[in-house]
Amino acid sequence: MNKRFLAVAVSLSACLFCGSAKATGFFEQIVDTLPSGIISDSSEGFFSDLWNGSKKLIDEGNTGQLLPLYTIHPAWEYGKDEDENGYTWGGGISRSLIDSKGNRRIIYAMAFADSHSNIEPFMGYAWLARWQLFNSPIHLETGYTLGLTFRADYKWLPIPAPLPLLGIGTEDVSFYGTWVPGSNIFYFFTNIVFDDKQHRMTPLPENSAFKKHFLVYAGGGWQKTHMRGIGGIGIRSHTGYTGGIRYFIDRNWAVDISATQARHKLHGRQIKGSYNLTNYSLAIQYHFDPTDNVRLYAGTGAAYYYCNDQKFADGWRARKGSFTPIIQVGATYAFSENLQLTGGLDLGFPRFKGHTPEGDSFSMRPSPTFFKLALGVSF
Repeated sequence: MNKRFLAVAVSLSACLFCGSAKATGFFEQIVDTLPSGIISDSSEGFFSDLWNGSKKLIDEGNTGQLLPLYTIHPAWEYGKDEDENGYTWGGGISRSLIDSKGNRRIIYAMAFADSHSNIEPFMGYAWLARWQLFNSPIHLETGYTLGLTFRADYKWLPIPAPLPLLGIGTEDVSFYGTWVPGSNIFYFFTNIVFDDKQHRMTPLPENSAFKKHFLVYAGGGWQKTHMRGIGGIGIRSHTGYTGGIRYFIDRNWAVDISATQARHKLHGRQIKGSYNLTNYSLAIQYHFDPTDNVRLYAGTGAAYYYCNDQKFADGWRARKGSFTPIIQVGATYAFSENLQLTGGLDLGFPRFKGHTPEGDSFSMRPSPTFFKLALGVSF
């Protein structure tokens, strides 16, 4: 534990000194990088400044869509263990602000599939110093995040996560990576940011392509799966179809009811067969408009996965239904106010308990991610 703490402390100390030339001491440098550093000439006290700075960042910051990309489990720590999930897809929302010194500050919340294909929520604050590369719009960024996460393998207890951050990108799109001490993994994600402060939470203009309240859509996609819970068993990802209806409560918030289905085949020495995986979901989504005819969104909710039409080898059987949280992230393009194209990913975490011919129990965990594209009619 001491080595892990030392690694974190060294990483953060290096980051905190970056981009803070005007600070007069170590403590002042740290405080200046916290949300309280946004408040200028305040004498209300440290915690009041911390709270007011956080509110200012949320109120005045630009909205961003967070997209987890990949997690590297290095061979020197994990060997060639293919049981670790590297496709830690998910999504989230951020508010970010470039402060008067040119540094980036972010408040964020996201969720994704962890290394064991369980859901992992993660939220927190980040500060990054920025350096422009020559005269290009690209900047290098380095700093830290003070996060809080919850994991199934730690009984869902809150876990503080102070981590270093390194990134590259423009003001609108940045790619970040972090190293997690102890676990010794490298986690990568992107933040897509747009300036929506002027029209946030205001009524849509009459000429907007998104002024309708309902969107009914149908289309297809590809469901990526990674079978866990049964040793030596593989699963083939497959195409499928999707459909749903989305109701906009106001400019930003929507309720989405959808269904997806895809058929999958199992292959291995122990079990062979196939099954349909159908998902019925209800989600709350937050939408924001980077342009007049493009919307980005992130959402979360609950889903029911139905594993039906099971065709396994004799004696193998699995439960057919499973409730799970669901994470959604995507975008919508409006051809007109009545015709729109919407797409993204739906990530679920169903568990299907089963039994082998010998009576042994197992947990079939396909960890499905459905990448979808659908045509919709709004009214």
